Amino acid sequence: MSKKKPPLAQYLVLGMLFLAACTYQVRATIAWFPGFLQREAAKWPFYPGYSHGLLTLHFVGPEAKSAGIRDGDILIAVNGRPSTGLAVYGEEIAKSKPGEALEVTVRTPDSNAGRTEKVNLTSPQSTIDWTMLAVIMIKAVLPAFSIPLAFGVAFVRPRDISAWLLIGVLLGLSNLFTAGTESWGPGVRDMAEFYRTSCNAAWPLCMMFFGLYFPEPFPPDRAQGWVRLAKNLLTPLLLIDAVVSLVIQIGEMENYTSVSRLVTFWDKLGSAPFVLSLLAIGSFFGSMAFKSSTAASLDSKRRLRLLYAGTTISMAPAFLLILIARLKGGELERVFPEWLVLGALVLMLLFPTTLAYVIVVHRALDVRVVVRQGLQYALATSGIRILQILLTALILTVGITFANKHHLSLANQLTIFGLLFAAVFLLRRGALWLRAWTDRRFFRDAYDSERILSSLIDEVRSIVETRPLLERVAGKIAESLHVPRVAVFLQKDGFFRPAYALGYESVPQIEFPETAVAIERLRKEPEPARVYLDDESSWVNLELPHEERHNLAALSPQLLLPLTVKDKLLGVVSLGEKRSEEPYSGTDLRLLKSVASQTALALSNAQLTSAIADEVARREKLHREIEIAREVQERLFPQRLPEIAGLDYFGRCRTALGVGGDYYDFLPLPDGKLGVALGDVSGKGIAAALTMASLQASLRADAMRACDDLAMTIARVNNMVYDASTEDRYATLFYAQFDPATRRLTYVNAGHCPPILVRGAGQGRQIEHLDKAGGTVVGLVPDASYEQAHVDLAPGDLLVIYTDGFSEAMNPQLEEWGEKRLLKAVKSCDGLPARDAIERILQAADAFASGAPQSDDMTLVILRVLIKVD
Repeated sequence: MSKKKPPLAQYLVLGMLFLAACTYQVRATIAWFPGFLQREAAKWPFYPGYSHGLLTLHFVGPEAKSAGIRDGDILIAVNGRPSTGLAVYGEEIAKSKPGEALEVTVRTPDSNAGRTEKVNLTSPQSTIDWTMLAVIMIKAVLPAFSIPLAFGVAFVRPRDISAWLLIGVLLGLSNLFTAGTESWGPGVRDMAEFYRTSCNAAWPLCMMFFGLYFPEPFPPDRAQGWVRLAKNLLTPLLLIDAVVSLVIQIGEMENYTSVSRLVTFWDKLGSAPFVLSLLAIGSFFGSMAFKSSTAASLDSKRRLRLLYAGTTISMAPAFLLILIARLKGGELERVFPEWLVLGALVLMLLFPTTLAYVIVVHRALDVRVVVRQGLQYALATSGIRILQILLTALILTVGITFANKHHLSLANQLTIFGLLFAAVFLLRRGALWLRAWTDRRFFRDAYDSERILSSLIDEVRSIVETRPLLERVAGKIAESLHVPRVAVFLQKDGFFRPAYALGYESVPQIEFPETAVAIERLRKEPEPARVYLDDESSWVNLELPHEERHNLAALSPQLLLPLTVKDKLLGVVSLGEKRSEEPYSGTDLRLLKSVASQTALALSNAQLTSAIADEVARREKLHREIEIAREVQERLFPQRLPEIAGLDYFGRCRTALGVGGDYYDFLPLPDGKLGVALGDVSGKGIAAALTMASLQASLRADAMRACDDLAMTIARVNNMVYDASTEDRYATLFYAQFDPATRRLTYVNAGHCPPILVRGAGQGRQIEHLDKAGGTVVGLVPDASYEQAHVDLAPGDLLVIYTDGFSEAMNPQLEEWGEKRLLKAVKSCDGLPARDAIERILQAADAFASGAPQSDDMTLVILRVLIKVD
């Protein structure tokens, strides 16, 4: 969608950050490779660094070794200047030239006596060998590729948090190595060190959050524990470490004494900051692995697996070498051979390369189109801002001039300043209103798409006619997301034909057979499918035959949205490109999936209602009406049981009059959970069956939102059934969610028979009734409240959920079977699979009835916790 306001602040920050990155990188490249740039500079004979308060020498070169200087020596003075900070050495090196001697005063770690040596300075390397080539790749090529990629994406998507995190990740990767900022001169060196240390300190944080938000954020129902840990614990600790690192680095540069106490205190923490950084960086790979294994669509899986593989190959070797070197307490280059270290670091080039490939080719962030602000809109909004600034300045100038000229008292001056403040505030409010009006006047994105689509989800439930339903859905989607072309295809007579189209000159004369590749894909993977006709590696070009691809191209779609109910594909919605040319975001897809789910349920109910009405009107025979309803009702019961680890379950409903009001359902929920529902609608026959269908649609609609608040779910279902049924229609309902990971069953009992829980196996079985929480029946009283409870199941436990058709079954002598006989039958099912247990209980009830007619619907659901999971 078009942006409501141009992101001027974001662009300003991006411009400043880009300028800083380029300036530092150019200066660092000059410092790294002076020999190749024909600069007269001396090669550094060694590199000093603070360790336990002492300026220790590392990477001592041959010219320094020949003068008697060794790794680990303590630097005391350079050219007679005491080494109070790293800048002393850097300044003396910067003033020196090849062929000159550097006077260095050092001492050994085990001696307090200093000695002065003269080190002959040489020219830096100006020839390329394999080692130098690797260094150039790491220090020059890697940043030269990373910086344009990061800022190129961010300038196109300035409001996308993933784009800003990408900057942090790639800038941190570009600044892993020091550039000898000590020699850059006063002021400049501090700014350069501030920039480099900030990038290094921000890198673990950016890696962690990049994993959480790229290419899409974690869904609200997944990995929330880790997200909270990252935000509430790791982030503050890493920010503290970043601030301390900045203070220490600049202090060591200028005057070590000023930060010595802080360094001593921070050294007491040992490896804790390092471990936190490793944990944050490692979480990126954990997030990528988790997302790639749980991605719903094939496009997302391909993109995430490629990203996970490429980033792991590029970062894992260097990650492991750094970890091992840290554990051994030595320098990376001293612990491992030079070729191994350089090879692992060169592999890091794959990191930005993989990101670029995934972002540009696989469209993890669509950067093909820069969001174009219309000239009229840009001039209008910019003009309003300028006018606001000018009027504010004018008001303040006039007010202050008036107060000074008339020599007002303090009270009057305060009054004048209060009026000035009020005028500026009102001017700001007026400018905001004017900008909002301008946005509505020139663009179409004044509406909140999430609000519109969320209201549409609730609205479609009440529409029972196909044509008005399709018009409403297509119109609202086009309005909220600014999609000019929408086409809806419905299944009929073995083909998917256009039923409604919006934005086309005429309804497209295109049809897709049920066996079409695109239809089969949407049937097997009922997720929104992105359509990239211009991408040769897209599934559209790889999988579809020419004729089918030609038909699809005639629609100019960017997204295909399946309308699915119980694994049955009822229709497909083709959505064209947005007016803004932006891709459909993750939020768009989640909202559209909810709309599609509710539309499919409403479409199914509309088709059911239409089918029943047409058949009744044509035949005018009650038995045919009942037969049709029975067939439809049978399809509403679970046709396929989701596989749940450690759980054997089954359900069965036997109606008294062909159709009835009993209802049971099994709902596959996120994170492998299972929803279990059993209800009993008042009355029998067609009226009860229709109420049962409404109850099922309402419960599925709310339960599929993956809400753990079952009490609130049943409260909403109660209101929906109340609004959709007559005053004498209500239903008892038991609804539970089973978590196989914890074996916890959370439930709400809305006026239903308390289910029977048989604990343990074999002798001495204990009987419990799930009657601890619940509320009144659903559909009878509006705005009723409910309570939920939970029970932890154990291997061998057997849960029996039933309707009163079992306990109230009668024999010819009008005796009720009763709960005691039901319990006896349940106990006889020890060790039986759930399906066989249901059959045994039904046989026991039929034996007691002795042929007496069934007076009520009989429904039974059994869950058995497996003792051993295969």
